[in-house]
Amino acid sequence: MAKPATRFVVKRLNWMEWHSGRMARRPGEVAVASFATFDEAEAERARREGEYRERANPFECGRAVRNWTHLDEPRLRDWLMDHGVDPPEPKKDGAADWSAWWKQNQKKLGAEKRAAVWEALDKVRFFTVREEPARPVGYAVVVVNWEYNDEFYDANTEQGEVIRVFRTRERAEAECADNNDIARDVWAEALGDAEIELDDEDEEFAMFDMRDRLRRRRGLLPGEKLKEGEGLFRTTANVPFYEVIEVSLEGLE
Repeated sequence: MAKPATRFVVKRLNWMEWHSGRMARRPGEVAVASFATFDEAEAERARREGEYRERANPFECGRAVRNWTHLDEPRLRDWLMDHGVDPPEPKKDGAADWSAWWKQNQKKLGAEKRAAVWEALDKVRFFTVREEPARPVGYAVVVVNWEYNDEFYDANTEQGEVIRVFRTRERAEAECADNNDIARDVWAEALGDAEIELDDEDEEFAMFDMRDRLRRRRGLLPGEKLKEGEGLFRTTANVPFYEVIEVSLEGLE
C-alpha cells in the first residue's frame, strides 16, 4: 500500500496577550502556510520567526526565567556572558528587569548577539513546522459568539459554532451572507438599532467590539494596533454574526 501523502505545515503558536501587556503561551496552533517539502516549510518558518523577533520582546513572553528558557537564571547569565552579552544587573531585591534591559539594549547588541539571546530563550518560539497528512480544504460557516459585558457586546476571541461546511469558498460566503442578513434584522429589531450618540471621550466606543478577536486571528503583539475603527460597530448594520473559516477535511481524498 502506498504511503499516504503528507504536507509540511507552518503553524503560528498560540500566544495570548495579558492585560499587563505581557504574553502567555496557550494550547493550540494556527496553520499559516503549507509546503511539499520540509526545507521549504522550514525556510518560511524561519522567515516568519525572524519577523516576529524584530517586533517582540522575548522577556514579556511570560513573567519569569522559567517561562523563557530551560536554563536557570545563573546558567542563563553564564550563557549570555560566554556569548559576549552583559545581562542586566540585579536590583537591591535581587531581581533583574529583563524586559527593560532588552528594550534599552537590543539594538546595541547587534544581530549576532541578539541571535545568541534568542537561542538561549528556547521556550520563546512563535512558529513551528508540523508534518501532517495531505487533506482537502473545506470552508466552514461559523457563528461568532457575541458576549454582553454590561457595556457592549464583545466577540469571543476563539469560540464559534460551525453551522455548515462547503467544498468551495463561494458557496460558503453566499451562505454566510444570507445568515448575516437574517441575523442583522433579528438583532436590529431586538435592540432597536438606534445610533449611539458619541461624545469626544467615547470616540472608540461601539455597540459591538471584535478587536480582540481580530488581533488574535492575525497574531498581533502587544502594542500593535488595528486600523483606526477596524472591528468596531456602532449598530448591527455591518456586524459579522457569521464568518467563514478554512478547515481541513478528514476522510476525503
